[in-house]
Amino acid sequence: MKHTSVEEFSRIYRLDNFSKTLIENGKELFFKKNTVIASPGDIMEGFYFVKEGRVIASEFSPKGNERIICILEKSSIFLESNVLFDVPVFCYFEASEDTTLVFMKKEELLNLLSTDLNVTLFLLQSLTKKFYSNMNHVDELLYHDTEWGMCNLFLTFAENFGVEEDTKIKLNIKISQQFISNLLGINRITTLRIIKKLKELMLIEQTNGYYYIKDIQKLTDYQTMLQSQL
Repeated sequence: MKHTSVEEFSRIYRLDNFSKTLIENGKELFFKKNTVIASPGDIMEGFYFVKEGRVIASEFSPKGNERIICILEKSSIFLESNVLFDVPVFCYFEASEDTTLVFMKKEELLNLLSTDLNVTLFLLQSLTKKFYSNMNHVDELLYHDTEWGMCNLFLTFAENFGVEEDTKIKLNIKISQQFISNLLGINRITTLRIIKKLKELMLIEQTNGYYYIKDIQKLTDYQTMLQSQL
């Protein structure tokens, strides 16, 4: 589901044109929902490719508040930079649903990087996307307010998970208010207030645990208006 482009939120990672060589040379592993795959301080012998399912990367403040760093979708990879540069894991990686991963050891990765251009390009695509995603997130924090960020989140979720249903866009992923708070790095009271306002403006609604965007263009226009007021 695509609509007019929005400024990238986007800590939702899924890659195109992945190299099948990665799958063929790795070991397939299954993780049940809520299983922690890697934790801060772990030294990795390899990295993971998401074959099916979803992985959430997050960290916790000293007070125990969770901040979601990114959402790793099918065909994305993670921990590749840790493996390449021998850097300990800095956050938690957890399967948010039943997930199948392909694990590849560092030695195998280095061999493929020296012999297979497609693998090299795929790895560079992953690292580049993560770099620009983090830069965009910094820009969002510096130059936009929380309500703009909430609109951007819903628009980006529409791009990644949206399906047309009647005249609306259904976000085909169940996201709680706490999940939204953790993604945006705000408290639940602020999340509740902004969601309530967007509902009153008839921009979004929620049915059976799923959010719907009632009109993509109106939500985009509202976000633009918010920016003009800063």
